[in-house]
Amino acid sequence: MKKTLFFLFIANAALAQTDTTGHGADSLKVIFKDEVIVNATRAKQNSPTTYQYIGKAELNKNNLGQDLPFLLDNTPSAVTTSDAGAGVGYTGIRIRGSDNTRVNVTLNGIPVNDAESQGTFWVDLPDVASSAQSIQIQRGVGGSTNGGSAFGGTVSVQTQTASPKPFVEAEVSAGSFHTFRGNLKVGSGLLKQHYFIEGSGSWIVSDGYVDRASSNLQSWFFQTGYQDDKTLVKLLYFGGGEKTYQAWYGVSEDSLKVNRTYNEAGTDYGSHFPPYKNQTDNYKQHYLQLLLARQLPSHFYLNAGLFATLGKGYYEEYKTGAAIQSYFETMPSAYTDLVRQLWLNNIFYGGTFALNYDYKKVSATLGGLLAQYRGKQYGKVIWAQEVVIDKSKHYYDGHSTKNDFNVYVKFNYELFHHLNLYADVQYRYVGYTTKGVDDSQTSYEVSKTWHFINPKAGLLYQINPLHQLYASYALGHREPNRDDLLAALYAGREVKAEMMHDVEAGYKLHRSDFPFSINYYLMYYKNQLVLTGRLTNVGSPIKENVPVSYRTGVELTGSFNFKRKSSKAARTVPVNVFSIHYSFAYSFNKIKSFDEYIYTYDENYVPVDTLTIITNHHQTDISFSPSFIASLELVLRPLKGLSVSLMTKAVSKQYLDNTQNDNRKLKPFTYSNINITYSVPLKQEGKEITLKLLLNNVLNRLYESNGYTWTERYAYDDGSGSLQTDGPYTYNYYYPQAGFNFLAGVNVRF
Repeated sequence: MKKTLFFLFIANAALAQTDTTGHGADSLKVIFKDEVIVNATRAKQNSPTTYQYIGKAELNKNNLGQDLPFLLDNTPSAVTTSDAGAGVGYTGIRIRGSDNTRVNVTLNGIPVNDAESQGTFWVDLPDVASSAQSIQIQRGVGGSTNGGSAFGGTVSVQTQTASPKPFVEAEVSAGSFHTFRGNLKVGSGLLKQHYFIEGSGSWIVSDGYVDRASSNLQSWFFQTGYQDDKTLVKLLYFGGGEKTYQAWYGVSEDSLKVNRTYNEAGTDYGSHFPPYKNQTDNYKQHYLQLLLARQLPSHFYLNAGLFATLGKGYYEEYKTGAAIQSYFETMPSAYTDLVRQLWLNNIFYGGTFALNYDYKKVSATLGGLLAQYRGKQYGKVIWAQEVVIDKSKHYYDGHSTKNDFNVYVKFNYELFHHLNLYADVQYRYVGYTTKGVDDSQTSYEVSKTWHFINPKAGLLYQINPLHQLYASYALGHREPNRDDLLAALYAGREVKAEMMHDVEAGYKLHRSDFPFSINYYLMYYKNQLVLTGRLTNVGSPIKENVPVSYRTGVELTGSFNFKRKSSKAARTVPVNVFSIHYSFAYSFNKIKSFDEYIYTYDENYVPVDTLTIITNHHQTDISFSPSFIASLELVLRPLKGLSVSLMTKAVSKQYLDNTQNDNRKLKPFTYSNINITYSVPLKQEGKEITLKLLLNNVLNRLYESNGYTWTERYAYDDGSGSLQTDGPYTYNYYYPQAGFNFLAGVNVRF
């Protein structure tokens, strides 16, 4: 395929009489303003699945510059973490114990996850919440979507709708760790009732809680287009750039006891020297999207999207005592200090489509994706002490290609007056090739193809407008990522695609004063890829398939809303003066059986295979899978425009690997945040000033939300001709989160 945008403008759709987001569109004129763009990949009110909706108002209330995962922190079964410890820079979210490589993320129905690592790097989309209209989180496999299968959940982000009136909006916030955020938005309103153009830009800087874990982030968002009652066309260009000082090594267990903010990055040449100033990660990502939605005759609706995502960047490291021949084979043997850069340069492009039919008792969608990823990995040495080098030469090179195609059909039929049948089947083809030499000068070549069939089915019984019962089954498959494939290649073993059976069943109560839902799930895996503790010849952790594992649990979410009545425009409008929002999740997350490898290394850190220890474990907890996650939020609105909320989060212990060893775990933690917003309307309608204050971890709890571990032994010759061993030794590293900290800001829209 050529490196160009290609193909497709067909179909996706909206339901003319069904609320597609949970927050109602009551006419085609409203629907075709934007909600139709994400309709095909989102759950509907009559979908027999588990989902959460977060609207723009809630996002804006919490947004003072922290990354999107932290704005989703009080959603069910979610745990967030930050490498820098304060929510700016490299951050992540786990849903039902599954990390970001197993959570499907889309923007306007277009995949965001990196095609090779399968992860989502929110640092490349700083302040994306400012440009978001709504977010829907489906837990479990969910409905068919674009990109890789969801093994923990899906996060569907819809970008902002065009404002009907011209506006200028500015926001400034600042707080602990020298954090500062500035955001400016401008919009034309609807020109000649149909055309619009809008743009925004953000700048975020922070020193981070961890030493030198600084971030310098920029983002931009631009959209223009045309809309009427039956057509919507949008062109979007957005993206971000980041420069972050590396904090991804975490803090060792020993350092944590004496200095929990210690950062070893940049200290390779010894603690008696100042850390290297440019031990940084540098990356820019550009997103281009062309979106079309159109109402057709005979109850059909369609949309399409063309897209291109371009990324390029590197991280820089100072290395001491490096063998120059391991970088340049033709140079004389010598050891030297040097500075190297490890580069990525990639493009992901393609098209999405969907066609929806909706009439009386039947609604159906035909949709899919055709996309290609092309990536390059290469390294440069930009400086060496007392050695003349060619800075333009690559000391390693690799390239990858990934073709991704899927097509799905979704069908909903009202069997009886209150009973809906849901069926959904997806076919997905993945072809992946990677070839080259890695940064340890090891050659590799992998070429794989996968064909997946992912069926889903469910029933929803609408007892009356307030009560729903549902049950569903879904089958999902996932291909291994690049690291999994290379680790298997180097170890001379096979790695298999994963498969998961997902059963969901629950009850929903739709009352404005007392909404409530309870959900049971069973996620049963075959060949799940889990960490084993074994290392590759270059010291990277290996994941291996385990035959059987599962997650099962119960999730409760709901609210209590206490209201008063107020007069507005000669109408009586209920206003929530006090609310209680809660979510509780209790689960079991188990591996039936797996083998742990403890390797022994000689003085040159070469594995001594004859002394490898293998321990078999049974019915152990899956790593990073807390059995209990709960959040409770109290919201008080004593005055018009004033909102005060207190949110408390509790997470039970988590293990750093799959051995269920108490010496390798994250301790349980709790924290509480206070959020205060006060909006003052200006004279003109729709214009206002909003003051915000966010007090994080007000009780100053010291906790760690992430980490990693490995265990190994060492062999030496004691002079008798036989090997002696030391160990085993376990090494734990943690990512400490900040104690009490704050952010304050002001937003002006006029």
